[in-house]
Amino acid sequence: MSVGFRLPGTLDGRIRWLFLVFGVCCLVLVPVRVFMGTGGGSMPVRVAAAVAAGVLGAWWLYGYKREGFPLWSFALEALALGVIGLGLREWTGTLGLAGALVAFRGLYGAWPQVLGYTLAVLVAVTGVVVLTEPGALMPMLRQAPGVPVLALFTAVIAETSRRQGRAAARERVFARLGASLGTTTDARVVSRHTVEAAVGLLTGAPGAWAATVSPDGEVTAVAGPAPASLLAGPRTEHFALVMATVPYGTLVVGSSLPLAGESRPAIASLAAQASLGLACAERSTALQHHTFHDTLTGLANRQLLREHLGRAMARARRGSPLAVLLIDVDGFKKINDTYGHIAGDQLLAAVAKRLQDTIRGADVAARLGGDEFAVILDGMGSPGDAVHVAGRLQTAIAGPLHVAGVTLSPSAGIGIACWRNHAEIDQLLHDADAALQTAKQAGPGRLAVFGSPVKAPAKV
Repeated sequence: MSVGFRLPGTLDGRIRWLFLVFGVCCLVLVPVRVFMGTGGGSMPVRVAAAVAAGVLGAWWLYGYKREGFPLWSFALEALALGVIGLGLREWTGTLGLAGALVAFRGLYGAWPQVLGYTLAVLVAVTGVVVLTEPGALMPMLRQAPGVPVLALFTAVIAETSRRQGRAAARERVFARLGASLGTTTDARVVSRHTVEAAVGLLTGAPGAWAATVSPDGEVTAVAGPAPASLLAGPRTEHFALVMATVPYGTLVVGSSLPLAGESRPAIASLAAQASLGLACAERSTALQHHTFHDTLTGLANRQLLREHLGRAMARARRGSPLAVLLIDVDGFKKINDTYGHIAGDQLLAAVAKRLQDTIRGADVAARLGGDEFAVILDGMGSPGDAVHVAGRLQTAIAGPLHVAGVTLSPSAGIGIACWRNHAEIDQLLHDADAALQTAKQAGPGRLAVFGSPVKAPAKV
């Protein structure tokens, strides 16, 4: 990311800015010293030295703005320093300028680059002294060790400030991730925040990417230019997402270059935080399901039914037909008393499955309690359609059922109420319940529509 020339806010940025200002000031003084000094350089050489100083200063500003310098610039800058030295013809001034160069450039690049740059600068200074002041070579060489020491000093400062900057950036990434995970209970959202945070921790690594993979191999989230095959590659790292021995998948990260050593502990900590987030999301999902679903049958409970019914009634007011079916298993108490509660529970679970398998995907089946069920038929064209669906449900329920070592032939009464400008949910449910009572009074396996005659039992 490019930067301006104002004082930056980060420690690393401020150090670079200060050394840039110092180096540019030294270069600005070069033309003054070249043209007003007592050096014996010819006018063309002095002009060349002034131009070299200007080019070098402009190059530094460009590299500062780009936040880096290419490797080949070593030769360019060493050549510029040599030309400046020929114009100055004063080894102390040239060596001092070399110190300013390495002080600024030592802030960029890895150790090998800094050492290479320092060596190139010293070679340039030595060449200038040999050409202009051979007798000063030994005094210059005695002073020269100060240049690599200065380069080492600034390189240490740069590395320390970069480490501090990266540590602060990691803290910000973890803070944002913690805030994000605290506001979601969706596992996919947790995975998305995790991969985004992983790429944030790999800032500076070229081509950094991250992905989460579920235990069954499904890629749940991706950030960055991930390769087609996430599970292979020499520069791919895998971090298990595990919480209390429960696996939640794998966090896979990679980049165009091998990951830096300090990145691995950070990504491992991220994986641990993501595992906790996924575990919390799973528990929240399970709790939410338990809150709104019947434990025995897995169907919606009364609370969730009312929520679905409220939304369906809102659609009905806009013209979408609606019918509610209340279903009661005939003789359930006798079956429960005769064969036991286990048989009764198996019967209820089987009835629930048959209901769920028979209705459309847009319809909602619920268990209200005991042996009473309900079905919301959203978008039914007419009461006749609701009666047809109710008949299919009775047929499905009435199939032979093997529970607790016995074969039963269950039946169910069904009450139907169609929405007719009902203002309240309870009014619609009351009409359906009244129809159910009418059907049960007529005998087993009957169905009734509120306000209409009782229908005969379905044929099996």
